[in-house]
Amino acid sequence: MVFPQVVIKGIELIQAPELTAFPEVVHAFSTRNGGVSTGPFSSLNLGISDGDILRNILINRKRFCNTLNFAPSDLAQAEQLHSNRVVVVNSKGPYQNCDALITRHPHICLSVKTADCAPILLYDPMQKVIAAIHAGWRGTVEGIISNTITTMQAEFNSKPLEIIAVIGPAIHSCCYEVKEDVAQLFAENEIIRRDQRLYLDLIAAVTNRLIRAGLQPTHIADSGFCTACHPNKFYSYRRDGAKTGRMLSVIGIDQRNKS
Repeated sequence: MVFPQVVIKGIELIQAPELTAFPEVVHAFSTRNGGVSTGPFSSLNLGISDGDILRNILINRKRFCNTLNFAPSDLAQAEQLHSNRVVVVNSKGPYQNCDALITRHPHICLSVKTADCAPILLYDPMQKVIAAIHAGWRGTVEGIISNTITTMQAEFNSKPLEIIAVIGPAIHSCCYEVKEDVAQLFAENEIIRRDQRLYLDLIAAVTNRLIRAGLQPTHIADSGFCTACHPNKFYSYRRDGAKTGRMLSVIGIDQRNKS
């Protein structure tokens, strides 16, 4: 299954039916279409500090946020470093040295930026708790996923069996070639051997760890999109190198639509 794509106010978004089923949840995975950036950052680059013109990024962020009826100032942003550090947030703004954010506060949109790594959005519909995770291979190995789930349990009494998880556009095993040293960090069923090369199935690795953390397999969904395979739709660090843009994945709770 591939997550539906929608165009709102000229901005192309991807949304998961598993989350749109809850009217109180605001969420989206951006694509690279609908912005004003140029060159390697064309066009909806939402990642600050990657070399793009700041004015263009700010315009892009405003356009993207407007499609979901919130402001860029409503974002809580993980300033990522491929770690296993999780932060429970009570206010908007940047959070240093972490790769996952959790909150139950309304009108805060949690966000992570990606250009191949897996963005994971979580929702506990019983406790009304949300989380956003940035999971590259390093963070996945280090335990960012399990740390997020256990923090939701400890801080908000979330039950893993009730948590919904959606995995946004990320590099898939068709394109994610790795060396032996990285492959050895993953289970055999997470590594694809093809033409005497090794490829990481990051989606399988993420899914396995979500299940290991207690989520039901039926509560886990993948977008179906490989970022490296679609140059007209997604930025990809692996495909394009360091000089490229970033997508943003966001999730929030709007009390006005609380079910």
